[in-house]
Amino acid sequence: MPSLQQSVRGSTQLAFDALAGIAGSVERMHETIARRPLPWAPPPDHPTRAHGLIASTVYQLVHRSLHACARGVDLALGMLPEPATIPAAAPRELRALAALNGVFGDHLEATGNPLAIRMGPVADSREIETTAAGLALAYPQAGAHIVVLVHGLCHSELAWSRKGDPAMGTRLREALGLTPIYLRYNSGRHISSNGRSLADLLDRVCSAWPVPVESLSLIGHSMGGLVLRSACWYGEEAGLPWIRRLRRVVCLGTPHHGSPVERAGHALDRTLRSIRYVEPVMFGHRRSAGIKDLRHGNLLDEDWQGHGPDQAADDRRRSVPLLAGVDYFFAAASVGRHHRDPKGLIFGDWLVHSGSAVGTHADARKNLDVPPDHCRVFHEKSHLDLLNDAEVHAQVIDWFSTVR
Repeated sequence: MPSLQQSVRGSTQLAFDALAGIAGSVERMHETIARRPLPWAPPPDHPTRAHGLIASTVYQLVHRSLHACARGVDLALGMLPEPATIPAAAPRELRALAALNGVFGDHLEATGNPLAIRMGPVADSREIETTAAGLALAYPQAGAHIVVLVHGLCHSELAWSRKGDPAMGTRLREALGLTPIYLRYNSGRHISSNGRSLADLLDRVCSAWPVPVESLSLIGHSMGGLVLRSACWYGEEAGLPWIRRLRRVVCLGTPHHGSPVERAGHALDRTLRSIRYVEPVMFGHRRSAGIKDLRHGNLLDEDWQGHGPDQAADDRRRSVPLLAGVDYFFAAASVGRHHRDPKGLIFGDWLVHSGSAVGTHADARKNLDVPPDHCRVFHEKSHLDLLNDAEVHAQVIDWFSTVR
């Protein structure tokens, strides 16, 4: 969590970025109108081109002035002393920061903004150093069986106890003696980038854990499940030792084959951007890389590299099989009362359809083939209910209890 000084610097930097974006939109709109003042008007001649050259020069001065002001303010704020210790974040501040990272996290990271969240384990809203000393201090009763819980888009570790009830990690510790580790990360980054980071983080945690790790389990909600599957792919590809300790992966409401909400948003964005006088002021395409990955459920770098995320919505994903020797469990929610309820068939859990959440796909190469007894659809529940519903908790504990 950034300090007060870092928060001020980050917020100021983001404000100047927004002003630059607005100036760019005004410039594009100006250029559009100058080229064709009315839809039925003929193209302009040379005087308008000269006008455009002058306008371009003015806008360049505006952008340079904004950049200089932003640089000056950042240098001034950087001279403020940093506190010796950073207090734990208040829940409201942490939720706001998590939402900001979900929507603009890739931009925050690319611009070096201190508001960008660093991936790492947290306890009592404090970041934990993944060293032997740091982990021993944070987990004085560390056990040999650990479970890592990964939140979804625009959330933080607070999502697991959003209603004030005991979190899923607490339930697993009380019922089965597992040691829960809650992860916090920048959900606006590409899923594959977070997957690589998580694979490396799990390697450090397992190597520095206070006692030898006998088993590792992973639980991810929504996007968190995709990050887990990406981490498993990259961990196995790199031959990281933690893969051999992995026993279970639980995905709750994970859009393995994408979310209809992002696909609809993408379609709307492309339609509006095709309108000459709307495109210059469109900001929908500025949503984060993480959000855009949810269109089809991208897991790997190659799923998005080499083609623009705002282009046609073709599914170019590489098939990523589940790890052999690891037990996978998929839970889905549906707002319908039963599996044939039209409400559930149309809306799913409001964000993800149950078919995507349990991994089924018309293309056999992308069908995840999880055994039926390892899948369950919870009816009359929403996407967020999967985080802390007592019935969901009971099912996860049962899955953990009955399978090695």
